Amino acid sequence: MFKATDYEEILKFKNPLFIDLRSEGEFEEGTILGAISMPLLSNEERKIVGTLYVSGDIKGAKEKGVEFFAPKLTDYYRRISQMEEDHEVVLFCSRGGFRSTALFNLLKTLGHKVYKLDHGYKSYRKHVLNFMETLKDYKYVVLKGYTGCGKTEILQELRKRGENVLDLEGLARHRGSLFGGVGMGLQPSQKTFESELMESFKSFKQGPVFVEGESSRIGSINLPGELIKAMAQTDKVFLIEDTIERRIERIKSDYLSDYGLEKKEELISAFENLRRYISAKRYENYLKLLDEENFELIIKDLIIKYYDANYSINKEEIFYKVFNEDIKKSCDTILNIIK
Repeated sequence: MFKATDYEEILKFKNPLFIDLRSEGEFEEGTILGAISMPLLSNEERKIVGTLYVSGDIKGAKEKGVEFFAPKLTDYYRRISQMEEDHEVVLFCSRGGFRSTALFNLLKTLGHKVYKLDHGYKSYRKHVLNFMETLKDYKYVVLKGYTGCGKTEILQELRKRGENVLDLEGLARHRGSLFGGVGMGLQPSQKTFESELMESFKSFKQGPVFVEGESSRIGSINLPGELIKAMAQTDKVFLIEDTIERRIERIKSDYLSDYGLEKKEELISAFENLRRYISAKRYENYLKLLDEENFELIIKDLIIKYYDANYSINKEEIFYKVFNEDIKKSCDTILNIIK
């Protein structure tokens, strides 16, 4: 029996390449970032094998698994052989059990220098969750402000200047609120978000982490409790302010620069979600204005009657106010204040 390798040890490899042998469904739910999906069993095949296993027919389950995988073996052997030329190939399944062990032992017996992740994806998830506990140890500078005030642009400029910037909305692929998913595509799974969050932190240098103030949830994504707690406890909270005219222009640019039928359908869906919070008359008026492409009036009305009305700011927690007339000057002000 060949020995598996701990995830911490694999992190020391020069150029590791992870091969996810789990089913497509397991892969979509979450995987090791950068992993290649090469399922030994498809979703349906895994279900069949699993049913046999649960029923107590262990031998039958193994035989069926071999039957399903055998036609793929030649292709997998060739692909992995090519990958070995430039990478340390690491195989993994759910818990380091039958799927990864069978292929790993076969390749090792044939003289290939491949690795198997000890305890599989489960060990990687343990590593990610342990890292989430360390988020409380970072120092945060939090930017707050009403929708459209330019927090995202300030963070982008800070990143250009080499500062540690945590783009939670970018990682979650959602801007928050009922309209936050418009134009952003599908959100990642919770597990994928946490993996990408960990990698963001690992890329940071020493110094504070700049981040936009968020609630505990962005769309369907839950933010780690330690991160929310640490952001709430920081004494470096900047309130970003701007005129309603510039806020309207920013929102219009962010949401409607590529306006077309698909974007219109997304907006209609968002208004449908908003419907329970507003009167029927307002809802019908929004749809009418959307047909007329009177975006400025829609945005202004939403800012005043929905976004600003539902966004509470605790004045006592504000460390400094920045009027965002110019993005670069706002960044200068923030950096001069905290350094």
